[in-house]
Amino acid sequence: MSRRMLRHWEQLGLIEPASVDPATGYRRYADSQAGRVRAVASLRAVGSGLEQIVDLLGPGLTQGRLVELLRERAQELERTITEESARLVEVRSRLAALERGSGTVMSTLELGPLPALRLRAVSVAVRDETEIPDAVRDVSTRLRACLSPADRDAEVVCLYDGTSDESITVTAGTAATADAGALGVVEVPAVAAGVSVTFEQSPGSVADAWITLDAALAERGLRTTGVHRHVTATAGPVTLQAPVRTA
Repeated sequence: MSRRMLRHWEQLGLIEPASVDPATGYRRYADSQAGRVRAVASLRAVGSGLEQIVDLLGPGLTQGRLVELLRERAQELERTITEESARLVEVRSRLAALERGSGTVMSTLELGPLPALRLRAVSVAVRDETEIPDAVRDVSTRLRACLSPADRDAEVVCLYDGTSDESITVTAGTAATADAGALGVVEVPAVAAGVSVTFEQSPGSVADAWITLDAALAERGLRTTGVHRHVTATAGPVTLQAPVRTA
């Protein structure tokens, strides 16, 4: 137990030194106080706040106040359990998705050339990969708003261009006829060496799908590079594509 912690507890009235040296201010604690220190430490270990501990160890603690404190703590623990259980479900779901994605990558991975693209598109720049999901939702919504009703079910291509050191450009585009006044034109050149992987359903996390793809390529001595493509077909399948080079 640190001196700083004991001083803090002393300020709250949780413990008092047995004696204080008037010249140096050095505090001494009696062996008999070890039980109280352990009690405070134990209550802290189970998450009790210091104000609650003051009440729990105070001489004026009544049965009613004890019941109130214990109920408050029970409610706090219930909230924590609920939150942690939700996180556990999320982690297990992500693990299962990664395992499914690994099987999909191994069975559908194809190496070969990728075609050139010319898209009517909306683009936005983000600072790092954590901002990509929100950016994809933003540009996809803006793209759909510019498409005619007949084209709103068209295949959408998302592009992730991280070739700049300053930012990542996120683009959503389609080859369908669209209002040229509201959309720009984005062209992606063909590449001779690329990789394609197709998922029958959209992965729960596209970022995790890319990680799985990168792991499969690493086993072949390859790595992705350049502009990454994320193609969502009308019927539902999702294809990830990217240029590749020797790792």
